[in-house]
Amino acid sequence: EMLRKKQERVERLRLRRLERMNARKERGRSPRPGGDKTPDKAPISSPVSPKKPVVTSDPTKDILTDIKKLIPEKSKQRKVVLAIAKPEFNHNVQPAPRVIKYDKGIQISLETELEKSLQADVARLRKRLSEASQSVGVGDGDVNTPKPDEVKTIEQQREHERAFMASLLPLPERKRIMRTDKFLHFFKKSCTVIERALTQNDDFDITINYSKKEEKADQKEEAWIKPGPTFTDGLRTNMRTVTSIAWSPKHKDLFLASYAEQQNIMSMDPDGLVLVWSTHTPSRPEYTLTCQSAVLVAQFHPVKPNIVIAGTKSGQVIVWDLSVKSTPVNRTSLSQGHTHPVYAMSSVPAVNKAYSILSVSTDGHVCIWQDTDHLEEPSMELDLTFVGRKNDVKDRDITTTCFGFVGRDFNSLILGSDEGVLYNARIYDGPNAAPGIHSYVSAHVAPISNVCFRPPIKGLPTLMSELYLTCSFDWTTKLWHTKTKKPLCTFERCRDYVYDIQWSPMHPAIFATGDGNGKLDIWNLNKDFELPTQTIQATEKDRTISKIAFSGDGQSIAVGTSSGSVKMFSLREELANPAEEDAKQFYESIQARIQQASQRQNDQMGLEKMGRRYASNNNPYLGSITSVLNARADR
Repeated sequence: EMLRKKQERVERLRLRRLERMNARKERGRSPRPGGDKTPDKAPISSPVSPKKPVVTSDPTKDILTDIKKLIPEKSKQRKVVLAIAKPEFNHNVQPAPRVIKYDKGIQISLETELEKSLQADVARLRKRLSEASQSVGVGDGDVNTPKPDEVKTIEQQREHERAFMASLLPLPERKRIMRTDKFLHFFKKSCTVIERALTQNDDFDITINYSKKEEKADQKEEAWIKPGPTFTDGLRTNMRTVTSIAWSPKHKDLFLASYAEQQNIMSMDPDGLVLVWSTHTPSRPEYTLTCQSAVLVAQFHPVKPNIVIAGTKSGQVIVWDLSVKSTPVNRTSLSQGHTHPVYAMSSVPAVNKAYSILSVSTDGHVCIWQDTDHLEEPSMELDLTFVGRKNDVKDRDITTTCFGFVGRDFNSLILGSDEGVLYNARIYDGPNAAPGIHSYVSAHVAPISNVCFRPPIKGLPTLMSELYLTCSFDWTTKLWHTKTKKPLCTFERCRDYVYDIQWSPMHPAIFATGDGNGKLDIWNLNKDFELPTQTIQATEKDRTISKIAFSGDGQSIAVGTSSGSVKMFSLREELANPAEEDAKQFYESIQARIQQASQRQNDQMGLEKMGRRYASNNNPYLGSITSVLNARADR
């Protein structure tokens, strides 16, 4: 095909050159000096006679000669086409003659009927070639020749680029738009979405080989506690102690952490700081919330996931709205409510599926706020004082930093104090009890850092909801029940202050403790009451664990440190999800310990009565024996 096309092209060029030579002959002009530079052909002096066709061995030339014979004289009318004049040049092959006229530098080319017929022949040949290609299975898609409308020259591409640049806004206008709050909000939100999409599959190993055979020696047992990412912000949280951690009730990957006051006195950052983190993006917080006073406790609203509530060192209750801004949208007054730091607060169910806020300050003052939208003044205030006690007990100062509701009874609560005493108080008036403190127990010999009740679990009797743990700076953790005045068990594993303690929300017998040495202990009471099931060093050297919090599914635990970082740990399946018999086993063991504690309590009360009776009969020896027995019973 290429050879045939080349032969046709050579023949057309030869015919054009013959036509030009004949035209010069007719006008009386002699051929140009030099003539044809082709050495193997003589100059043509007269037009080729149609009766004497050129003898050639090429069949294409014979066909063209026959076609020329058939052209009548009438059809030799020429169509004038204007074109830009081009300089003439010589070819190695003699072209076909063509009549060319020049008018003021413009070349006038003449298109003959012969050229039209040749173009028609070429079109027919291309059509036949296309049909033959389709018949042998070669489609149009297999041809690499691009379509004419798809071919773009360099000039067209540059024109397209110039049109695109012309459609853009001027540079000053673009800079002005990029500095607006609306654009910055859109850009930040878009970057957050893209970053979440890029990090959502980090836990999956894309290089895993499913066909590899592993030997028994290479198989490693899965760790009970697996370290995860660390959530920290070097500019904001450096050397700020984590004061509280709370998970979102709706978004399972979202949690918040509050931080203590700023340590650098030269810093211009506010003292109050709450960062909202996502487990998918540990490199930066999702939201940054600030206020003027240091935040001591913070939590999400139970039914409004965009609302964050916090208690501050100044005694104010602060409310943020994540959908509005990073500063508080509402707060309590300094003259109404608390005047001392608020270390503990909780959301309490109210009427019409609403929630009230109950906060307790260190001076023993309890305030109940109707809602986050009504913080002008508390709907109820209560000073924790003893009810029905002697005057020496009534004058006792109450400094509480933590509390917990007794099961699902939001009228009764247990408060922990700096004196190591547990107070049993009621909030509202009842038929048999007035509001105030009704009893107390000397639980520890140092300040109590936290009180944590066993959260309700499906399948677990309500008796277990009255089970709670306390931890203290006396290096001990104790297990209590509201029906006994003595601890069911004392855990003395820690070798430093125990700063926090939390029950697992899923497994009935699992709880975790964090101490001043940075050790995280996971206890399983179904396995052992003396030693923790697992222990891990969760912090760096000389750093303490300040707060811990289980996730809603019990599979992760967030650990806050004194350096301002929050570390995430994943628990093994056996620690996160209980078996069917775990709840029954835990209930039976706790029930046995409650009976033993009640028996010891009754025996001690009998000894006390006996000691008082014999002491009234002037028998000091029996009184001293009674004191010794009481001390042993306490131990």
